[in-house]
Amino acid sequence: TLGKTLTGIDPDRLPEEKERGLTIDLGFAPFILDDGRRVGIVDVPGHERFVKNMVAGATGIDLVMLVIAADDGIMPQTREHLNIMSLLGIRRGLVVLTKIDMVEREFVDLVTEDIRELVRGTFLEGAPILPVSSTTGAGIDVLKKTLNTMILETSPHRGGGIFRMPVQRVFSARGFGTIVTGIPVSGSLRIGDTVEILPLGKTGRVRGLQAYKSDVAEIRAGHSSAVNIADIDHAQVKRGDVAAAPGYYEASRFVECRFRYLPELKKKLRDRTPVRIHAGTAEAVGLIVLLDKKALEPGEEGIVQIRTEEPVVVGAGDAYVLRLPSPAVTIGGGRVLASSNVKRRRFYEETNAMLAECAESLGRGGDQIEFVLKHAGPRMIDQRTAAILAKTPTAETEAAIRALQTAGKIITHPSGKFIHETSFAVAKRRIAEAVGRFHAANPLRLGIDHTSLHQQAGIESDLFTLALGSLVAAGEAIDEHGIVRLASFKVNLDDRDAELAAGVERIFRETKLQTPRREDLPAMTKARPEKIDRVLKLLVEMGKIALLKEGVILHRETLDEARRKLIDVLQRDGTIEAGKFRELLGTSRKYIIPMLEHFDSEGVTVRDGNVRKLKQPCRK
Repeated sequence: TLGKTLTGIDPDRLPEEKERGLTIDLGFAPFILDDGRRVGIVDVPGHERFVKNMVAGATGIDLVMLVIAADDGIMPQTREHLNIMSLLGIRRGLVVLTKIDMVEREFVDLVTEDIRELVRGTFLEGAPILPVSSTTGAGIDVLKKTLNTMILETSPHRGGGIFRMPVQRVFSARGFGTIVTGIPVSGSLRIGDTVEILPLGKTGRVRGLQAYKSDVAEIRAGHSSAVNIADIDHAQVKRGDVAAAPGYYEASRFVECRFRYLPELKKKLRDRTPVRIHAGTAEAVGLIVLLDKKALEPGEEGIVQIRTEEPVVVGAGDAYVLRLPSPAVTIGGGRVLASSNVKRRRFYEETNAMLAECAESLGRGGDQIEFVLKHAGPRMIDQRTAAILAKTPTAETEAAIRALQTAGKIITHPSGKFIHETSFAVAKRRIAEAVGRFHAANPLRLGIDHTSLHQQAGIESDLFTLALGSLVAAGEAIDEHGIVRLASFKVNLDDRDAELAAGVERIFRETKLQTPRREDLPAMTKARPEKIDRVLKLLVEMGKIALLKEGVILHRETLDEARRKLIDVLQRDGTIEAGKFRELLGTSRKYIIPMLEHFDSEGVTVRDGNVRKLKQPCRK
């Protein structure tokens, strides 16, 4: 009745509502301000049986009217509604005391005092309490004037961000097709845009838009809106779904939150208590998992994960409410921090610290972008991916990334991809730890080859190259001849092994292009074959010798000298045959072919039929 008195439109649309005089579901009506502008009034049910509909209707509300009938006074659901509004983050409102024509004046005064006591310590403390009668019209003009003033003082929605609208109603209209209604919580939407319905996962083109029941070309956050969508059957969409810009949001069964347990409750809240989460217009049954506490005392806060039976779509910063399935009472709520596809471990400091940092960054756009980049893991990402992770428009993301680059907080790859310094440090640590593990397992090996290190570090190629280069530049690692070792590492050979290594190296240095085969070395050195193998690996990793094809082993100095002679001839003559190269070095084909193939693999030469030529003619 009050909604109709204020707007001239009866928000109760269901026959049962009109028959019983009781609001059951959400109703919508435009309220015309004195300056001609329209705002939307959402009429939500007050009866305790329909609290879930009340929560759905409170999504996106800026200003609340807490309506209390003078003949009923404060009811149990009145207190619950007040708690819910506080948990949803509503901060402005007034109290309307209706049906004053049904009671004596003294009773109105008594109820008014009860209301003042009820709202003490809440966001409605000190708010106007206006007695009215829709039947006689008493107080209605004062109420309208007060609403005008308070609405004009209310800051409008920023309108930024990525479009997202929790669906409040869905229906099909003849000649139009599927229509979904709701109040966008972020972003804007224009006719011709594509919108995605989640968790359904289907997209459709926007054919038409209304705000406050008037046709418009664009809707924005905070507007009571209707969206006509092509290509999606209305029977597939329901209240609790979300209409959003495609590609940015996804449904999840695991929601991490900061949670406040209401102080008036009598019992501790135990881990894995069954709950019903209300977020946006959605509700889902699940369990509350306490991540940082064994239990919550009334009035305490904590970090929790809600594990739902059915997926829900939420965004960081969304307000939510938790109720018990039975008895159906509100127990608390708070703000969503993140949604994920993993079950979080309890008492895991790294996760809890990350979620606490997320809570601090909410509401600070640039900080939120930096937060998601910091916790994107050790991987290179582009601006599009950053925008999706942060749920921010392209221009806002680009500006934040430029600021982070200027501040030296992100490292950029030549490809244009980037990584936050925190995640970059994780990548470097993974590489260093992998090298350290190799040293521990192979104390007589100089280091680990690139391929093995890349696999053990478990990071993508571009990031591996960038992070390894950073470790080398900082003097923390040494990368020589494709072998990586920590700068602090030294091979600790005992005297006999050191003497053996020096002796084997001397053999290959002195024999030049007449070197022995591997199987000849045990007899020449009086050492066991397995020791010879370890020493050869060490000398290769140290860059002292090279293992070529056909079992040929050459000292690095011999190979370097042969390379210099080959380059000199090719720079003078342009090409050389294998036979001429053999004559140049005065050795046999046994050594020449493996050497030429080695120089091909190095990129020094390239084979062209029966001759070799320089791959890079000016190379020296």
